[in-house]
Amino acid sequence: MFLSFLIVAQNNPVKLIKTLSSIRAQTEQDFEVILVDDTGFQPKSVVLDFMSEYFYQFNKQIKVITNLRSQGFSYSMNTGINKATGEYIVFVKEGEVLYENLVATLKKTVAEFSTNNKVINLLEFGIRYANLKTNSFSRLATEKLLSPKTNKEVLAYVHPLLHTKAFNREMLIKKQIYFANYTRNETFFIYKVLAYADGVVAVKDILADYDLGQVKYSVFDLLKQWVHIFNFYREHNLYKEYYDELEYAYVRFCLVSFLRLVRLQHNKQLAIKAINSAENKVDRRIKSFMKNKYAINISEPKFRIIAGDIKGYIKAWRAEFAR
Repeated sequence: MFLSFLIVAQNNPVKLIKTLSSIRAQTEQDFEVILVDDTGFQPKSVVLDFMSEYFYQFNKQIKVITNLRSQGFSYSMNTGINKATGEYIVFVKEGEVLYENLVATLKKTVAEFSTNNKVINLLEFGIRYANLKTNSFSRLATEKLLSPKTNKEVLAYVHPLLHTKAFNREMLIKKQIYFANYTRNETFFIYKVLAYADGVVAVKDILADYDLGQVKYSVFDLLKQWVHIFNFYREHNLYKEYYDELEYAYVRFCLVSFLRLVRLQHNKQLAIKAINSAENKVDRRIKSFMKNKYAINISEPKFRIIAGDIKGYIKAWRAEFAR
């Protein structure tokens, strides 16, 4: 089997059917769905009631796993990884709409770029932020086999969002790459994969619609995971080798990915804490960052403007969202 879709269901049947319908409409049917029901029995599972109606529409392509009590996203995804049988795994968010050619495109890409010497460990594809009406294309060189060991820019430009990726399942199991339980650490998961990866391919196409909005977890977990990323690379004697790449990705994450998500929470007190935290973390690296080889020639227009006047950007962000 080529692909396993992993979904953690957390009590939103409307979003779930939206996602499952898009999976069922795939033009290439070489896939399975691993649905982890994390709602818990209260007193019964809403997801199990819901799935009883749709289960047989998937022609034995779906497995439903129920946690007796809610364990959270990371724990549930780890369960799904161990139950999956596909060559690749795509983690799917409830409410996400996958384009009908997703499986076909990824399968064709693997067939085209796999070699006897290198396995494609990670595929990245573009998404459309449906609620923001903007597209997010891969910042990596597309339609090209890249190796993080020689194409170090992969670590600088990889998208920090989990749901823009397909991961080689065999490598996850072999290297024991899992999520840390009970916290949000998807970007850490991605960078653990990149530390071992031989082959990465970015697809030029947009393959999913994704809503980026309010979240139920602490947004500060997203910043905290970078401590673990840096420590992981130190422990594996890779930190110095990838210093520029990790620093560039980190500063961009603080100023772009993190603050964008904070802005969408529409919470003034949260925004005040967040901009202070982001400023504090970036200030520690700003002198080094200005000499970073990736910061000298930024091809991304919006981030080039931000990086050109970081203090001015933080001041403007604070005035607009944290006053």
